Amino acid sequence: MHNVDKKLLKKNVRGGYSVNIYPADFVWGAAMCGMFAICLELFYRMSVNYNKKYPSDLYYYVIQNPRTHDEKGRFIGELFEFFYNINEEPFEAAVFLAFLIVGIIIANYAMIRFFVKDDGYIKKVPRHAMQFFSVAMLFMGAIYVPVIFPRYYLHTFKAFAWHSPTQQAMTFFALLGSLCFLKMYLVYESKSIDPGWWLGTAVLMFFSTWSKPAFMINLIFAVVVMFIVDLIRGGSKGIGFGKRFARLFIMGCSLIPSGLYILWLHNASFTEGAQYGEEHSVVIGFSQVLEYDNLLGAIIFGVTIPIVVFALNAERFKDKKYRFALYVFVMGMVQWMMFTETGRRGNYGNFTWGRMYGIYYLTLAASVVFMETLYDKGGKFKGKKGKRIAYLIVMGAVIAWAILSQLNYFRLILTGHGYQL
Repeated sequence: MHNVDKKLLKKNVRGGYSVNIYPADFVWGAAMCGMFAICLELFYRMSVNYNKKYPSDLYYYVIQNPRTHDEKGRFIGELFEFFYNINEEPFEAAVFLAFLIVGIIIANYAMIRFFVKDDGYIKKVPRHAMQFFSVAMLFMGAIYVPVIFPRYYLHTFKAFAWHSPTQQAMTFFALLGSLCFLKMYLVYESKSIDPGWWLGTAVLMFFSTWSKPAFMINLIFAVVVMFIVDLIRGGSKGIGFGKRFARLFIMGCSLIPSGLYILWLHNASFTEGAQYGEEHSVVIGFSQVLEYDNLLGAIIFGVTIPIVVFALNAERFKDKKYRFALYVFVMGMVQWMMFTETGRRGNYGNFTWGRMYGIYYLTLAASVVFMETLYDKGGKFKGKKGKRIAYLIVMGAVIAWAILSQLNYFRLILTGHGYQL
């Protein structure tokens, strides 16, 4: 299990390839099976609002919307309406969402492994550590502090949205789409744009936007800033301005389908009388920030993990993939701070989802830095054993506290306490 110095793929005597399987892989598989079974039960109860103790968005998308056809043009809505028309039961939707949670865990692992490998730590960070954090990411949310910050989800900055199928679908596709995008972006100065990664980015980002547009709003602004910085600062890779601009432009074109969908959705949702028979619109303002309940506590206890990790590792943001995570986070915060909706949609808080995903993704990047510090004694803390131990103890305690807080939140949801806690 700890023999990570050997390649994960090795040639066998027939000239093919065989995969090394470690005991931890079975534990990881069992954990995903367990999450599938638990989430299947949870999502079924949410779909029917069992005993009126499981309020969520699932009831709307699985039962109500297929009957009333209130909302069109969303991936989850269209899919669940198809499921409902099979036998008018919510079971198929619950199974799909349970598989989706497993998919998010696998996507977490793929992104974590990509970061670790690109950092050059793939032989130092064991596979089981990456597998642990791929599951733990579902629970690395807001920290519950009795009296000071007794909250799990409501008025926090980060918690996994167990009640929202659209956010779950968006997260899954956004993670995989970001992976494809980074596969292009990190090497565009030395290689031409790979058509496979470009197509993967275009398709996965579109499905993410079709599920919920919050991440794409983050990404569009983040990519614009990143590309402008790249054009201004240039680089030492021997690539001229013209070629740099052309490759960045080609990468940017992969987001056009998603951008067109956002424009269509805006027109369908916010033109007068288009939905609910009343006027509503997107407006710019800071009222949601000024009126936020315990804003300082939400920042401190909702973004604790990235704050603590990157406070001593700010140099990581010189790396493009960490800078990408930072930009996505910042643009998610800007989206939440600046935009809101009027009319009936004003109560939906749709512009908070980008903020939640931004923190989720930055937390994932922070978990990579923690793992690399944990398993590399020769990094920035070389010769500073005491500081390294102190840092790991503090960081480990923060991560454990966050996980335990969100595990308890998950328990409360499972036992019918609702999600607005």
